[in-house]
Amino acid sequence: LPARYIARQRRVVVAFRDKQLKAIFAHALEAMRAATPAPGSDTTAEQRQALSQSLLLQRDCLGFDFIGLAPDEASDDAVAIQIPSTWKDVVQVDGFLDAYFDGYARSGPPISSQFIEVLVQVASIRRSFYMEAVRVQFVRRMARGISEILSGTIGLEDVENYHHLCRLLARFRCIHTLVEIEDAAEYRDLLAAVASFTMTGLTLWEWSPNSIAPLLTFWAKVAATHDVRDDSNAAIAGDVISETLPRVVREFLRAMVAATARAADSGDSPLDNTDLVLENMSSVAAIARASYERCAPVVLETLREMAAEYQEMLRTGQDVTVVELQLAWPVYAVALCISARQPYRSLPEDDRRDADMFATALELDRLVQQRIQSNISTPPCESLELALLQTHVAFRSSFIGEGGHKVTAVFAQLSSLVGLPDGAAVLDLILQKVLFNLRSWPAQSPVVHRSLQLFHDMTAGYVSVRQVAKLDTITLLLANHSSEQLQFLHSIDEYKQRALYYGGLARVLFASDTPSPAQFVEFMHPWTATVDELLEMPEEQLVQDAVRPNLIRVLRDLRGFLAAISSKNNFMRFFEWLMPQRIELVHRAVRMGRDSHVQIAGLKFLAEFAYNRTQRLNFDVSSANGILIFREASQAIWEYGRLAIDSREPVRNVYKERYKGVAVCFTTLMRLVAGKYVAIGVMPLYGDVALERAYQTVLELLRQFPIADVIAYPKLGKATMSMLEVLLAKNNIDLVQLTESAHEQTMRLCVEAFDHAETAVSSAACSVIDGLLTAAIECADAGRSQKLVELVQARPDITQHLLKTMLNIVLFEDRPNDWSFSRPLFCLMVLHREFALQYTSQIVQYQPVERRGDLIAALKDLLSSTELVLTTANRDAFTQALTHYRREVTAKNLILMVPSTQTLGAPVDIMKSTDTEAQEAMAE
Repeated sequence: LPARYIARQRRVVVAFRDKQLKAIFAHALEAMRAATPAPGSDTTAEQRQALSQSLLLQRDCLGFDFIGLAPDEASDDAVAIQIPSTWKDVVQVDGFLDAYFDGYARSGPPISSQFIEVLVQVASIRRSFYMEAVRVQFVRRMARGISEILSGTIGLEDVENYHHLCRLLARFRCIHTLVEIEDAAEYRDLLAAVASFTMTGLTLWEWSPNSIAPLLTFWAKVAATHDVRDDSNAAIAGDVISETLPRVVREFLRAMVAATARAADSGDSPLDNTDLVLENMSSVAAIARASYERCAPVVLETLREMAAEYQEMLRTGQDVTVVELQLAWPVYAVALCISARQPYRSLPEDDRRDADMFATALELDRLVQQRIQSNISTPPCESLELALLQTHVAFRSSFIGEGGHKVTAVFAQLSSLVGLPDGAAVLDLILQKVLFNLRSWPAQSPVVHRSLQLFHDMTAGYVSVRQVAKLDTITLLLANHSSEQLQFLHSIDEYKQRALYYGGLARVLFASDTPSPAQFVEFMHPWTATVDELLEMPEEQLVQDAVRPNLIRVLRDLRGFLAAISSKNNFMRFFEWLMPQRIELVHRAVRMGRDSHVQIAGLKFLAEFAYNRTQRLNFDVSSANGILIFREASQAIWEYGRLAIDSREPVRNVYKERYKGVAVCFTTLMRLVAGKYVAIGVMPLYGDVALERAYQTVLELLRQFPIADVIAYPKLGKATMSMLEVLLAKNNIDLVQLTESAHEQTMRLCVEAFDHAETAVSSAACSVIDGLLTAAIECADAGRSQKLVELVQARPDITQHLLKTMLNIVLFEDRPNDWSFSRPLFCLMVLHREFALQYTSQIVQYQPVERRGDLIAALKDLLSSTELVLTTANRDAFTQALTHYRREVTAKNLILMVPSTQTLGAPVDIMKSTDTEAQEAMAE
């Protein structure tokens, strides 16, 4: 549904909820009771049809969006059904739950699964819906009904019944804490029945793979409210919980290990969905942390047993493919258990248990690395490697973090086990792990991406990057960052990976804020050699297959490195290295008209080079550096623009070969002008043609391409409107030599951009129109003769079309950026006051008679809110009046009709209409 219709649709939905929905649910409930068979009797086809339809209707009623939650919400508050309190006379009646449990027991699939599905929603009704006494009865009856199903295994041979029962358990425990019945027999019976059911259910992954997550959620919620001091308290089932939690952890790991072995041949492994694995393991970690002294040994024992088996198989030369897949489960368990550590609740004994598990994972990692280094014939296991990486990530976040590591029991234990006495030693080990993966895995592997993401995280924080900068391994890496051993650097298609890598290296290199010139020169040496070598080649040689990849790689690497530079001093080091000789390589890349990949690599580098990120380009007033950057970037825009405009070669992919480069040119010019590090206004005074050529090029590019295409491609549309917003701003518009065709093209682009999917683009279009019209009106009022004034006055058809379009938007649509539309709309009404009154009167006549009176009153308030003279105060008053109009229309639920090209009836003089005239209009 378009955003502009959401508020209107919401009003209709609320009216339906308040007036109709409860009656529909009550009717469906009565139909279900009437169609439910008596005990021991058979059902007819008509009864089964009635049952099915009534249950579907109840499901839809309870699934109604009662309060308008976002669909991607996943919290307990979001899954709670927020039915109104007025439903109490339907839901809080005797026998309400009995009807569903009896119906489930007396019917077979698929109707029985529909009963459970509705019960899932009933269990999701918000706790505050019930008073305390009623809630206790509800929870007791629900717990007793679930226990009866589990104890008698009623209908659980059907997979749908089984799955929905698992969902019922999770949802019931998520919404209700069960504290109301924890000292009652129903609570103990429920936990015992669910414990037995869970032990069986964990082994049924192949049968119902999506049912394990809700089972784990149930026990994670139970564990979250369990206090270890109550382990022996049988009165509140503490003994059942304390015995069940480690069993759940053990059986889950065993079940997943066994399922992985069975799935090795079919290829449908439970490890394939990494997000689901992490979700399930997070629940297991929450369960383990609630009783860590019982559960941690289970995880550690499982990992040690499997690691010992793995080591023996390696020694005897057996195939370890399946075992490596199986090992991922206990390693993930270690990672998530460490990650779930809460410092304020963790005891020294718990930290030592974490150290034992982490040390065992490190020993396993050492075995895996030895296998990879031994020129193995079978490829290593990605799932196991990702699990090991997750372990390193978890330990760093839990025990080192961004604020510097603290001395805890974990490092004393690690020192005795694996010789890691402090956080610095662990960081060095993690960095070595990252580099090993970058040397050993191909660029397309998720292991490489996850390793680079870990390296990025290690260098992103102010404290953490300084910790990393002190490591011996990073010093070696800085001196050999372009090593041929790093496989992912051989690929030219993985720019994001290269950006993560060189961005992290740049932050480390500049961690001290003032690296020595020798350090910088040494780091840049591989690029210096490559760039100088490429510059010595003739341009026609750069397109050869042996040279082209090197050119793309060096441009992308330099861009990733430059993007991480945030200070002026560090940028100046790079600037002095690049200018003035080496920048020529970028121009050569841009001039390679038959290779769009090389062109875009060069253009994107210049877009980053011209970007005043974190004010790093704020040069001194006497410095010419800003002008030099502007000249080089504008020269590249002109070079690319001329090639694109003059090209007559057929294009196979218009976006990749044309529009992508054009969008980068627009972004570059926007950054040049918006950066404010060069006084572009003085360029025409001194005969500098750089600004004029850049402006002429981008305006010519805009005329070359269809308007529909400019808006249809989101990135091109966003770059276009962002550039025009800056170029045609009030303080820059005098520098743009707009022609009549360019002016018309710009206005047409803005009209198309009003309906762009991104609000920022439509707001930019409004800003463009506002800047143009404001400048024209102010020049005309001051009596200054300017071409812009002539352009606006010569084409009243354009401004009147804009006025009609904007009035239609603000009057008939509900946009989140009404403020942006109000600014140019006020300028248009200043230009065409009479036309605005005439068009609004036609709008009134187009509406049904019963709505005209309210609409006339609202429009009169809007149009008479301020004097139509262009001042800041009048603008603000008009914007406030538009907001008031929107509130009035919403409050009175006015659903207006957009007029067609024909006018119905005689125009109404809105500005002179009184309340009496409004009543006469209603009476017509």
